[in-house]
Amino acid sequence: MLTLMDDCLSTMLRLRAELAAARRVQFGERRAVAAQAINAAETFAASAARALAAEDSPPAPAVVLDRAA
Repeated sequence: MLTLMDDCLSTMLRLRAELAAARRVQFGERRAVAAQAINAAETFAASAARALAAEDSPPAPAVVLDRAA
């Protein structure tokens, strides 16, 4: 879970730096960066939800093999 969060935060910080850059931007550039941030957040949310669901599911039952057969 921490790796998922670290990846998301790293991406968000990189995108934030792009938005905060004191330079001239092209039309739609900031909107594209914002869309990338939304995508990163959605990817994190989906991956984290899958990881949590996997943790919540009961473990598979152990299979006992009958060696007498």
